[in-house]
Amino acid sequence: MDGDRCLPDERAQQGSGPAVIPVLWRLGSMDGAQTRLHEALKTEVVKKLDGDGLEVALVELQHGRDDTSYSLHVCPSSYTADGAQTTDLLALAGFQRGRCGFLTGRECYAKDVDETLDPEVFAPAFVRAYGAFRQAEHHLETCGILLDLPEGWGFFRGRHSRRRQRGSPGPSGDGHTSSRRERVKDASDERFAYVFTWIEGGRDRGWTTHYRPMPLPLSPEVRATFDYLGLREFEQCPEFDFAQCFWRFVAFENDDAIVESNAGFAHRGFDSHATHFSAAIERLLEVHRELVPFGMSFLHPIATSPTGTSMPEPSGPRPTLLREGSVPYAYDVAISFAGTERALAEKLAERVRAADFEVYYDDFSPAHMWGKDLIVYFDDIYRRRSRYCVIFISKEYVERVWTNHERRSAQARALQERGREYILPVQVDTTELPGMPPTVHRLQLKEHSIERIADLLIQRLRQRG
Repeated sequence: MDGDRCLPDERAQQGSGPAVIPVLWRLGSMDGAQTRLHEALKTEVVKKLDGDGLEVALVELQHGRDDTSYSLHVCPSSYTADGAQTTDLLALAGFQRGRCGFLTGRECYAKDVDETLDPEVFAPAFVRAYGAFRQAEHHLETCGILLDLPEGWGFFRGRHSRRRQRGSPGPSGDGHTSSRRERVKDASDERFAYVFTWIEGGRDRGWTTHYRPMPLPLSPEVRATFDYLGLREFEQCPEFDFAQCFWRFVAFENDDAIVESNAGFAHRGFDSHATHFSAAIERLLEVHRELVPFGMSFLHPIATSPTGTSMPEPSGPRPTLLREGSVPYAYDVAISFAGTERALAEKLAERVRAADFEVYYDDFSPAHMWGKDLIVYFDDIYRRRSRYCVIFISKEYVERVWTNHERRSAQARALQERGREYILPVQVDTTELPGMPPTVHRLQLKEHSIERIADLLIQRLRQRG
């Protein structure tokens, strides 16, 4: 690899993929937008870090007396032997590949950002987003759906980026209207109904997979996710009593009886939908949830919805989803407590979860915490990911190290709410909570049973729903 690049041989990390090779293409001239990301009359690196496979820098660029901008520069230092690369997600999130004088190498991916963006917060969030993106890719490929990947390995191999297009060509028609149409099979999960049909007529010959969310309407985020996946909307689908559906088409390939056609591929993909498609949508929403606090997403356009939810609501408990509105919550409520109050916290969590709300309670997700940096993880939960935070205030709570980390994160969020309630305190004894004024109303455990407190919390969540 070129020694000036951010991926010299000793730092290039990958699994079983091919070795990193030297730069083979000339760096072209940048357009005006790219130039503004990298060049100015005066530049200053505000913050720079290197870790988790990413070199990241926030740069201030002064173009004139009253013209200052900020750009974020990212140079990935690892790649995988197959599938989506970090460069693909960077490009999908709006970063542009170009020459860079702020990082170790000659190139990076850069994007115009707000001056408040903190690289130390962005970097781990992006790593999480990329992990979710890879999981979504696996689920979708099992369903026979290929993600549109714009970059590939070009950056790592010193070559031009090469886009991976979706495999099967689309139909010439609408995927429904045909001289011959046959319903082959159907399936469903908690979120979607699926129908697999064969159509043959005119220039089209192949299979249409129909998707019916249960129920509609969808949120803008899920609609944008469908758009990214290439799912089209059809208003009067005969497979669902002429109600709306979303659909995709797989063209039949290879009429030669000697060589196997793609029929097996098409059928296996459909058969996997009931166990993999909803999980893929969840992971893609998780990618969006990680990126959107930084003004980024791979979903375009991003809008907030006054009605509907991010995924169709199932009849049973729902998995973690984006909540309604502009703030991407993963949990309706997070519970912060000391070990002495675990029994109370568990009763509260179980009762609220039984009412079909998302609750963060540590024993609900022990495997998810395994191997994570818990300081970062808990800060994310109590400062960003929850609509409300219930704190059990006790002497033990104030004295514990971890509960104080949680408290500080929750209070930082409460400050951002500018007077709107976020922390819902439950007073276990007479201990004062640092940073909480005595005028904030607390539910006294000596006056209310934990069941009554849970019911009041459910009432509050429904009022805000």
